[in-house]
Amino acid sequence: MNFVEYVCVFVRASGARLLAAERLVCSLPQLLGPGLSECDLVIRTSSRYLVVVLRFTPEAFNEVLRTRLTFWAARAGGRALSLNGMAELERKAFLAHLESCELKRNGVLPAALFEVAGQVFTEAGAPAERRHCATDRPMLVVDVGGPTWDGVAYEPSTRALFLPSPLSPPLGDDLMLVVRAPGVDRPVGVRARVATVRTAAEASPGRPAGFSLTIPEAAPSIRGLLQENAPFGAAGSRVAPRYAMRAPVKTWPAGTPEPEPIGATIEYATDRELEADFIENLSQGGAFVRSTTPLPVGTQLSLHFRLPNGSELVGQAVVAFVNASGMGVRFTLDAEGEAALQAAIAHLSAQPRRALVVDDDGPMRRMLADALTERGFEVQTASDAADGMRILSEELLGLDLLLTDVFMPGMDGDQFVRTIRDAGGETELAIVVVTGKMDLSTEQKLEAAGADAVLDKALGPELVAQAADAALERKRAARQAA
Repeated sequence: MNFVEYVCVFVRASGARLLAAERLVCSLPQLLGPGLSECDLVIRTSSRYLVVVLRFTPEAFNEVLRTRLTFWAARAGGRALSLNGMAELERKAFLAHLESCELKRNGVLPAALFEVAGQVFTEAGAPAERRHCATDRPMLVVDVGGPTWDGVAYEPSTRALFLPSPLSPPLGDDLMLVVRAPGVDRPVGVRARVATVRTAAEASPGRPAGFSLTIPEAAPSIRGLLQENAPFGAAGSRVAPRYAMRAPVKTWPAGTPEPEPIGATIEYATDRELEADFIENLSQGGAFVRSTTPLPVGTQLSLHFRLPNGSELVGQAVVAFVNASGMGVRFTLDAEGEAALQAAIAHLSAQPRRALVVDDDGPMRRMLADALTERGFEVQTASDAADGMRILSEELLGLDLLLTDVFMPGMDGDQFVRTIRDAGGETELAIVVVTGKMDLSTEQKLEAAGADAVLDKALGPELVAQAADAALERKRAARQAA
């Protein structure tokens, strides 16, 4: 039988990205309906490369399904590509690559997808103790006033919430919207409908690409939060809002090979200086690179940086302006790079706050993670400092909160905190330490090491999570006020 075949591709699928991919996979039968005939799950465990092959009956596949799949795959950190649309040689090479992967389950029927996916993702490294529920559905999380709030607008009279994004769900779709605001104890969720869509081609100054959701009249709590916190009217004069991201970036002269080792053009006295350079304010065609040694305006560059979904981009750029903090650059990408960037921005545009819990006590680690999850965090866990440092490194400065025990195998809490702070680049990470032996000297030592708060474990998981959440909000508020 002939099928319409699409693939969802996830790179560096470990930690939170692996769990996000699993949630998407398990929701595919509900998202895509009876037109989905079967799936293949393929993982190269050595490089953490994950591909989901989806097969549809031709008569059931349409533009609505394609748009829905593209949007939710991007939200989960992946990219949806048409396998039928690939050139013959490209398709053969892609399928040969899949065939060489170590972990495969082919021809999985939608009814068996949840059970099979659970087995495959556990084999791929997902924690056996993770939350895994057949009723989970993709959610659109909005963090009021958070780092991706730029461009959001709310119109109270029509109850329309506009969310900037280069990719949008289909017009008329219902989805679960989860709103989290400072000072509100729990995220609030509601079903909302996609009322309007503005594509990138239709965007103009003050009218960025994105979509609006109609908030139900019977949801006064969410409407009150939005009316109080969301700006009304046009979002400035930009065609695309700024999306802040934090990741090390390499630069080198345009037209020359990428240097080995890193740092041929911008020279760093130490590894700490390298890790202190970030790319931020990512938007269509522009970025700001924080650097202690910015290059002159007009300098032609090549940029290489990793996007929040783990994929990497290399593009040509020119330095447009320079200030004391670094340099603003304008870059150009080919069609493949532009599609990858759009998927990454869609992933970033409403990404929930992210936390890492480090504790060698398994039950306590799970309870703290659950308590943070209830507060709207996307949570990863580690059983010791070494595993915690690995996750911090892999997440490329994309975490908002670290919640760690003070006593751990191999490295105690103040040494762990000091190592993170001394490494550079993690100044925006809120670090909260919990201890079973609270005293003034311990608190002072940890705060001197760089902890933002020290909490007593006796408070219990719920209150610890609440206090850690508050510490993050204080850090955010202080940064915005600076």
